[in-house]
Amino acid sequence: MAKPKLLGVDYAAEAAPVLEEWRRLAREGGGEEKRLAKAKLKSLATFETRAWTNPLAAGDPVARDRWPGVLVRDYGDDIPNLFRFELAERWRGYYSLVGEPGGARVWILYLWDHRTYSKQSGYSKK
Repeated sequence: MAKPKLLGVDYAAEAAPVLEEWRRLAREGGGEEKRLAKAKLKSLATFETRAWTNPLAAGDPVARDRWPGVLVRDYGDDIPNLFRFELAERWRGYYSLVGEPGGARVWILYLWDHRTYSKQSGYSKK
């Protein structure tokens, strides 16, 4: 499959506030929380670089039966595909590659800690 022309990497409604909180903590946080926020931002920047290089290989495809239950509630049922990626401190992200005129755009849908990721993805029964 040919690599699509990438138009951008954007943060959707559920991911954008998490990113802003990490940025705030990296600027204003103290000690450990500042270090952790910077580590997550650095790993997110690494993901974005991989996405720009090849969005189809930047993460792992997620089988439809493992899609988070909240996905349809949050974004509707027209999400064409779903990929996951790992971040620092056991955080995980979900993104979708959405076709647009002239190419495709990576939409980062969620940035979750491991507990939330496991619960929403059906790996945890809690």
